[in-house]
Amino acid sequence: MAFKLVSCDGGGIRGYLTCLILQSLQDETQFLDKADGFAGTSTGGLIAVALADGRSQGKDLGALIRDLTVLYRDDADRIFRENERTFLDKAVDEFLRKLKLGGGPGITAAQYNSSGLAEIGQALVGDRTLDSLDPELVLAVNTVCLHRSDKVGWSPFTVTNQDLEHENWLDMRAVKLLDVAMASSAAPTYFPPHLITAGGVDYGYFADGGTFANNPVMNGINVAIAAERAGGLDQIEALSIGTGQQPTDISEEMIKNPDDWGLLKWFGITSNATKGALIELLLTTSAENQYWMAHLVLKDRLVRLNPPLPKVVGLATHKPESYDMMDMAFQASKQTEHWEKAVNLLRKW
Repeated sequence: MAFKLVSCDGGGIRGYLTCLILQSLQDETQFLDKADGFAGTSTGGLIAVALADGRSQGKDLGALIRDLTVLYRDDADRIFRENERTFLDKAVDEFLRKLKLGGGPGITAAQYNSSGLAEIGQALVGDRTLDSLDPELVLAVNTVCLHRSDKVGWSPFTVTNQDLEHENWLDMRAVKLLDVAMASSAAPTYFPPHLITAGGVDYGYFADGGTFANNPVMNGINVAIAAERAGGLDQIEALSIGTGQQPTDISEEMIKNPDDWGLLKWFGITSNATKGALIELLLTTSAENQYWMAHLVLKDRLVRLNPPLPKVVGLATHKPESYDMMDMAFQASKQTEHWEKAVNLLRKW
């Protein structure tokens, strides 16, 4: 019997699009009740944690996804709660806003504090820990340990509830699910690094897993095999959900003089590049690279839904027109062959 994996990319507020897709597919196939594992990065990590916890708590997953969709739409101001600033920070921020460059990422400090995100996460998963999850259900969430040890330095990290005997340093089963979601979502310059402590252990600070694998599908596959939940690649089926293909790039015309491309141009502050272009570049290319690798080995057993967005939707941009763009992308995706393939795959689960 195949191991059935659901993988959710990072993408900030574009997790709303992920939830629209999940909700519609759940209504058609009830696949979330049959999945064996949930993998997530950043906003997808929050979704994966909520789904794994919901399954373990016996919740109605259709209702849970609907609640998450509403949170992304109606509580975005709380998710992206402005960080308190010094006089200099506020002056720089006001200057950027006058240039219509405000709204993230932060230049002199994290643009947002994480208190609102913590409140929402607390309402979803309470104080439950990784070891509260059903052991038959696999959770794999990407984050970056900013200081694993003096010898190793920073390190990519996939937090899981599974017992991986050959990787004891991954054992975080006493850690709160809320901390897992917060660590995976700590996007540099947007949110501050997140400190994890549990059971008397100080695990240190963590940052967004999108810095190395914004699409967590390969990490979910790896954990499933390492935990002996799947005998090999031929026993895995996966649904990979993106947060929308952004209609953005850095054209030759934008670059003009490559020697001038320092940090401010890469962040779209003194260039015509998308605001936060460097971060968008890292997130997009890492996600597509993970999909490319997974597709090579899983072939038709992997379906990806990542509909193109009509216009750029920033990680923290939650204006009405941003939701309109995501609604349009979602509706268009339902008319594609990729959607049909996804439904056909999930109906067999």
